[in-house]
Order: sequence, then structure tokens, then C-alpha cells
Amino acid sequence: MWDQIFLKTGQPCDQARIEEIHSRIRFELPAKYQEIIRGCGGGVLKSSVYQLRDDSELGCCLDMLFGNGKPAEDDPGYDLDGYAMQLMHIWEMPSWGYFIGEAEGEIHTPILLNLSNPNYPMGALICVDMECDKEVLIANSFEELWRKIESNLANKSDI
Repeated sequence: MWDQIFLKTGQPCDQARIEEIHSRIRFELPAKYQEIIRGCGGGVLKSSVYQLRDDSELGCCLDMLFGNGKPAEDDPGYDLDGYAMQLMHIWEMPSWGYFIGEAEGEIHTPILLNLSNPNYPMGALICVDMECDKEVLIANSFEELWRKIESNLANKSDI
């Protein structure tokens, strides 16, 4: 299934690695997200399934989902507790969320898992344009986000 969704993936992992990620990021990931990381390690999504909305606004496409490890030595990696954490500091992302993925966009379009922003449900996914501080709610939960991806996959299979 993962090869139908991801163009390139990280490294699958076990529950011990998930616990290590939780320890380093200091919160527990949603169950569905953990399942994906254990299964394929996250990665770059195929354009046939990454559309989240029918418009072209900020956050309409999920380009990359962080997870575990590097697919190759020359790749910066898809790890939540390494590369994503570094980019959060380099890009000076808002402290209310955690960087879990990138939306298709010009530059600096992180998708943050809401940890403390009262303007959004806890656990919601928000795309932030770092160049102009624009925010777009893309899903109320990780499970809702993944249902959109699975729906795109099902619709693609129907064709």
C-alpha cells in the first residue's frame, strides 16, 4: 500500500523507535501517525494522492510527511526528531505546533500539528506560510488528514 501513496519513503521502524521519537519531541503522536511511521517511515507523497482540497490555496497539497530515518545517504531524511526539529529552529516556526510535513508551495510552507494554539483544535493540522505568516487549517486531526489521502487513493483506483 505504501508504494501507492509515497513516491519516496523513510525507514519503517518498531515501537521502540516510536517511543524514542516521543521522548525527543516530548509529546505522543496520534495513533494513525504512529502506524504510518512504523509501516513506511513517512516520505514524499505521490501527486496523485496528495491533494487535500479542490482549490490552490495554501495547504491544499501535502507534499512530504516526516517520520523516521533516511531513505539514502544523500537525502537529508524524514525524521521527526532530527531533521524536522532542526528546520523548526532554522525557519523560526511558531512554538505552538510541531513540524510534521511540508505543503506544496514556493518556500517555507510547513504543516504543524497543533499542540497549544487556542485558535485551533488540539491535534489539528495547520499549514503556515512563513513568508507572510498566513495560516490555513487543513484538517481537524491527523486521522482526518489521512482519510483524505486514503479517499484520494480510492478515487484513483476507481479510474
